[in-house]
Amino acid sequence: MTLDQLRYFRAVCKCDSVSQAAEILNISQPSVSNAVLHLEKEFGVTLFERRRKKLILTKEGQQMLNLAEDLLGRADDLQRTMKALSSEDKVLRLGVPPMVGSLVLPVLFGEGFRKHGLRIHIVEGDRTDLKGFLMDGQIDMAFLPHTDALGAGLQAELITVLENVCCVSKSHPLAKRKAINLRELAQEPLVLFKNSFFQTERILAEFSRLSCIPNVLLHTAQVSTVQNMVASNVGVGFMFAFLLKAVPDLVGIPLEPSMTTQVSLAWRENNPITEVAEKMAGYMKKYLQEE
Repeated sequence: MTLDQLRYFRAVCKCDSVSQAAEILNISQPSVSNAVLHLEKEFGVTLFERRRKKLILTKEGQQMLNLAEDLLGRADDLQRTMKALSSEDKVLRLGVPPMVGSLVLPVLFGEGFRKHGLRIHIVEGDRTDLKGFLMDGQIDMAFLPHTDALGAGLQAELITVLENVCCVSKSHPLAKRKAINLRELAQEPLVLFKNSFFQTERILAEFSRLSCIPNVLLHTAQVSTVQNMVASNVGVGFMFAFLLKAVPDLVGIPLEPSMTTQVSLAWRENNPITEVAEKMAGYMKKYLQEE
């Protein structure tokens, strides 16, 4: 059995015809017929029934098709990944949540990618989307926020732990507080990130645990929108403490109890990108420790 034979078999399944499959594949009809016959002989099964010049998959043929689709998908994924690692075309498909991106991307674009000789394609999204993209092979690795294990099928290297804080303008009545409980913020107009953002999920879950209904003024995907609206005293927000350094008009108030988020660089298990991922993780950890 070869991958080409499986590809020819899959084409016949889609076309219900050897001749049409050969035309689409741009190869000779005997080559396609021989591939199917070879598979039937190798495994001792009949893959197709011939009815009125059409090929109908048998039960065994359907099972072969299901397995072939999975195997060919993995082979295609391997080919894409290895091409990305080749000297000719090093393109790393990297998933980054917006808030985390503000921390890691300046570092990586500054030196990290040049250090590893990589070109980069950034995919921005929330944690759920990025995990799905990873498992589907649409991206090679992703920075993911989490508090628990990321789950089966993924390898991960912890990069840093970030503090979640309440942020207000310097002129806000709460600005001089040393710490604050979410219960005290239930009536404040809140500017939150989208519901699908990991931080927002945690904030809303904590409000629910406290049996409080938050006064949400706006949901947004933009870090700058939260920063600007809070700085203008329109509402109160929540973000990682490091994001306040670039906005002198904002004050970060630690939450009580404290709320922290782990950020890990994750990739699929047994992925050929593993070596690059581990080097990238090590580089990021070393840089953040020096900061």
